[in-house]
Amino acid sequence: MFKYAIAAIGLSALTLPAFAGPEAETFIQKTSHEMIQSSADQIALTTSIDIQRVAHFTLGKYARRISDAEREKYAAAFENFLLSRFDENRKFIVGANVEVIGSTDRNENDSIVETRVKEASGETTIVRWRVINTDGDWRIVDVQWSGLWLAIEQRAQIAAILGKPRASIDDAIEALNS
Repeated sequence: MFKYAIAAIGLSALTLPAFAGPEAETFIQKTSHEMIQSSADQIALTTSIDIQRVAHFTLGKYARRISDAEREKYAAAFENFLLSRFDENRKFIVGANVEVIGSTDRNENDSIVETRVKEASGETTIVRWRVINTDGDWRIVDVQWSGLWLAIEQRAQIAAILGKPRASIDDAIEALNS
């Protein structure tokens, strides 16, 4: 009897609930196609990324130390920073083919989708996208390109700026603008 109970527990562990995988993968496939093909790719970018959440994340512990007005000012500068980086790297994206090759679910609302990006030049890069579902809306919150998670890297850079004596949010905004 004990043996069968252990077997039943083992089988129930194999039937875990389905998580975000297919939905997150479909979101990234659609979004990456829109970013590559659309003439309004900045719109696809800003509607696909949870800019407020990412901007807040990049502030780290400093997010609690600034006013709402400063946070809004920083988020606007952060959005401009993202759009300018996208424009600078457009040459790598134009004509690229993005293939979803799998995903890892962190939970039912948080997934990392792995893609293979084949540039027009023929070079292939693995890109991972962290996506979060909030109220049925999937949004990108980080991207790993060339081994670096961009939001995590940006957070470290902002912390280095704001960790200096007498540093202000304006110093972080200036760094984003330059």
